[in-house]
Amino acid sequence: MFLLLVITVIFIGYGIIEYWLHLKNVNKIPVRIQVNGTRGKSSVTRLIAGGIRASGKPVIAKTTGTKPRFIISDKEEVPIKRLGKPNIGEEKKIIRQAVKYKPEAITMECMALIPQYQWIETHRLVKSTHGVITNARADHLDVMGPTVKDVAKALSNTIPPNGKFFTAETNHLDIFKARAEKLNAQMFISNTDSVTDQEMKGFTYIEHKENVALALLVCESLGIERKTALQGMYRTNPDPGAMRIYTIVNSGKQIRLVNTLAANDPDSIHMLWQKVNHLAQEKIVLVNCRDDRADRSIQLGELTAQRFQADWYVATGFLTMAYIKKAASLGIPRNKIIDLGEKTPAQIFERVMQLVNKDALVFATGNTVGFGETVIQYFASKGGEIDY
Repeated sequence: MFLLLVITVIFIGYGIIEYWLHLKNVNKIPVRIQVNGTRGKSSVTRLIAGGIRASGKPVIAKTTGTKPRFIISDKEEVPIKRLGKPNIGEEKKIIRQAVKYKPEAITMECMALIPQYQWIETHRLVKSTHGVITNARADHLDVMGPTVKDVAKALSNTIPPNGKFFTAETNHLDIFKARAEKLNAQMFISNTDSVTDQEMKGFTYIEHKENVALALLVCESLGIERKTALQGMYRTNPDPGAMRIYTIVNSGKQIRLVNTLAANDPDSIHMLWQKVNHLAQEKIVLVNCRDDRADRSIQLGELTAQRFQADWYVATGFLTMAYIKKAASLGIPRNKIIDLGEKTPAQIFERVMQLVNKDALVFATGNTVGFGETVIQYFASKGGEIDY
């Protein structure tokens, strides 16, 4: 019993000292910006960092999206290597690394999904001075749901006490306002219409006005001029999950492959579809499925049946029947659904090209991790990326 007591005391003491050292590191970074939300977190994190960097202030950024990154500058970023599953304790390591560069600011994408963990990450680990919530949409309902309103409540756990809070969300402002008032946080709402088409032409990849407007609002609060911030954002590397379009010519046929695999929720996917479905008369929707995300495959079945009009619906990956059964039950003719489950990227490419008459849009959505990324890379290797 005595030995157990000694070990317990040592363990508790070590934890207290480690946390004290962490707080010392946190306080070395005056501006700590945490970005949360359903869609666009990684992009907004990068845009804010780019805007700050252009002002001459040293800044570190960290994203946890499609491919986690520790971002040092416009030209230097390194992958974040993990042993096992992601854990919010990682934020201590990130901040410890960040202080070596003596930044005046750090902008970090929120890691946590479970509401309680979101609160801990903000209030105990990052201790953010500026909180950002991009939007609240129907994703991860198994963890934050069951409704979108519950998602908004969960996300509101990352509003910083006595800090500044920014959002582009418009449907759940009552929830955010109530939490901000309770925490004595100043609330700012971005206006997508404030960003002009001319300003968007500065991006070499597909970015969204909603993300840019939100990032500009944060930069403005830090005293950074709009023109300066935009120039920094233009130089920022896009997140690996950003939507990209490739033109592929094969056997006298052409396809425009639109990669939206990183989009997580139905509303975001549909918004992207609306942006690009004019690119060709022939339309093919490619849905990549994962055997551990049957719920997502069912959700995609509902989405494509109710809101997409296409010539063909191609299911790839694993456990494709979850998608196929739902899509067919909601009205997509079964003979328009092509099951390519467990086929190789080469086989998928060949079959898709067979479906094309002359010029087609191939809208790829679903799951990117693992096989989805492999399929996109194979398709992309057959052509080249275009400037949207």
